[in-house]
Amino acid sequence: MKKRANPDSEANIRRIDSKPRATKQTHGFQVHFLRATQAVTRMFSDTVYGGKEGARRAARKFKRAAMAELPPRVFRGPLRAEQKKSSTKVSSSSSRSAAKSRTSRGRQR
Repeated sequence: MKKRANPDSEANIRRIDSKPRATKQTHGFQVHFLRATQAVTRMFSDTVYGGKEGARRAARKFKRAAMAELPPRVFRGPLRAEQKKSSTKVSSSSSRSAAKSRTSRGRQR
């Protein structure tokens, strides 16, 4: 069964509302995105930012500032069949050469 998207969520900003019967309540917006090798995640709580709209404004402001500083997103999609074949050939030959160098180093000592 697919989860319903929260209508308060936006691109890279998701609304977090814990279940009413949970012992600890969490209400706020979480900003999360990946750029290059960095993952950026930050939570904006309703209570800290003076309510739902204050937390939403703070999350949007943070997202704009963080995305401006980081490099643009690079899509790394699935490999095509040609790329898969060439990458496996390279890895098998490199592993053979690494094995040869290990055995030759062992003989020298």
